[in-house]
Amino acid sequence: MGRASLIMILGASITVGVMNIQLNRASEQATENLVRYFDGALSRSLANEAASYVLGMYADSATLRVNYPAELPSSIFSEVGDHTLTYSLYDTTITVGEGDVDVVKLVLQAEYGKSTHDVVVYAGKTLGFVPDALRGAITTNGVLDKAVGDLQIDGRNHTESGSLEDVGGVYGISTGFPFKNVGNASIGGTGSDGTNYSVGSPHNPACIEQNYNWSAGFPNDPDGVFGFPGGSLKEVALSGRGGSQYVTDPKDLTFPLRGVTYVELPEGVSWKFAWLGENPSGIIVVHNASNTARMENIASKTPFKGMIVADYMFHIHLDVIGGIVLLSNKQEKIKTCKDNHDKKILFSREAIQRATYMTSEKGTGWRNRVPIFGWKE
Repeated sequence: MGRASLIMILGASITVGVMNIQLNRASEQATENLVRYFDGALSRSLANEAASYVLGMYADSATLRVNYPAELPSSIFSEVGDHTLTYSLYDTTITVGEGDVDVVKLVLQAEYGKSTHDVVVYAGKTLGFVPDALRGAITTNGVLDKAVGDLQIDGRNHTESGSLEDVGGVYGISTGFPFKNVGNASIGGTGSDGTNYSVGSPHNPACIEQNYNWSAGFPNDPDGVFGFPGGSLKEVALSGRGGSQYVTDPKDLTFPLRGVTYVELPEGVSWKFAWLGENPSGIIVVHNASNTARMENIASKTPFKGMIVADYMFHIHLDVIGGIVLLSNKQEKIKTCKDNHDKKILFSREAIQRATYMTSEKGTGWRNRVPIFGWKE
């Protein structure tokens, strides 16, 4: 074999060796990239799952606070393998719109392999939720012209004690029909752009939502208002949880009204003198399958705090701090209501959230129990 041939063979060997080294390095880099991607994806998933777990703990115990970073037991996600989860949960204030809101801040960090992932969640301090169907302090898909009388109706947000808040309001009235204020009701609320309008008569048109298009369908029953599966509210009422009760005759009610008070009236029967007693609260349902349950001459010794969902209401002679949803599209069109100008319907997120919170049981997670103002990664 000549010298030239030997040189060619040696050169080819060196080239192959270099190529093998480069291939090995590329393979190692690809493997490292794959491991890094896997670690990153898993740490992110762990962080979000662990955040949901801690929010579930908070939903079960609203006083839970962890002011300094603490570790979650690795046994919670034992199937994942070696990992570390640290979290803190403390009170703070954030700006929402033009106002400040007191919240609980959750900071959670997940470590897996060579990757870490952080999640920050801002959760409401008042647990529970406000259903999307409640678009106004009084919401219906029917004509309200004569049903409200000369009430004071305010869709701006209020505390449970009735104090005015800067943010978080809704319309004074929301209806799928035109609205004429024939009873000279004093109405205020929050417009679509978040502007608050004081209660007045005549009212500012921006605080009323008329002809709203319920493209997804207006709720046909009380459960639909809250987004619950059919029969949920009745089930809570029958359970007696938190003072809840279910009756078919209002005479069988016990006071004070608490939790879910479900009055299922037979068709053609009215609750003509709906006395709610002293310090009523929670969710009151007056309904039947044909949406013809009538609630009339409603009164109480002290303001009702929470939500009323009824097929039909007329002669509202009580203060409500929370909200009202009327299910039937056949509200009062003939009779008139007067002399309720001293009564107020004040929208209150706090009162509604407190009412909806008690409909859930411990151990059912945080959704529909903990309001979220922000979730950042």
